[in-house]
Amino acid sequence: MNTQVSIAKAWVAGIAFIAVVPAMAAGHAAGHHTVAKGLAAAYPWAFKDGNVTSKSFAITTAQEIAQKAGYSMVPGNEAMAAWKASRGEPKFGRTPSSATLRAYGKSVHAAVVLYGSVAWHTRSVWVNAGPKTISTATANVYVFDVRSGRTVFRSQGVTGRNDEKTLVLKVVADVLVTPLVTAVSGGPATPREQRAVQIALGRAYRGWVARSR
Repeated sequence: MNTQVSIAKAWVAGIAFIAVVPAMAAGHAAGHHTVAKGLAAAYPWAFKDGNVTSKSFAITTAQEIAQKAGYSMVPGNEAMAAWKASRGEPKFGRTPSSATLRAYGKSVHAAVVLYGSVAWHTRSVWVNAGPKTISTATANVYVFDVRSGRTVFRSQGVTGRNDEKTLVLKVVADVLVTPLVTAVSGGPATPREQRAVQIALGRAYRGWVARSR
């Protein structure tokens, strides 16, 4: 009787093990990139024109792109506070040195730092139906590897216009988490600036995300 009970218990344990192993493997597979690649900080970012909401949205978009590349994020408020505590507000047109970026990355325990600049040009144009607000975002983006102390990816002068349609859905699928902001005809400039910067950053970082997978 004891032998039969032992065999039964072993059989049940074996079935349980078989069921658990694939689940564990699936869990590791799902989190593989995050675990393997570590933390990313999406800061510093410098801006020209654009409103406060659009600037904040640009940083959020950079965070999403890093997540799409397989990184966990240093919380945005922590990343920003750590930079500003000793380095102040990022200045448009001034690129941080490698030494500065490396020290910053180490201070927030990041493996990579996504940084750069965005400039907006928002204007009203006249079309057949009346005035239309158009916003174009121009981005210079970089990825700095903290361990090696060097910039490992750069893409400069990349533009995104809010009313673009060509390849936009492909950009969203490849590098963004949040769908493109909808900007209806007329209305405020903010959603147009947000949509424009999503397209610009998505286009600029697309090659890095593809390489990181």
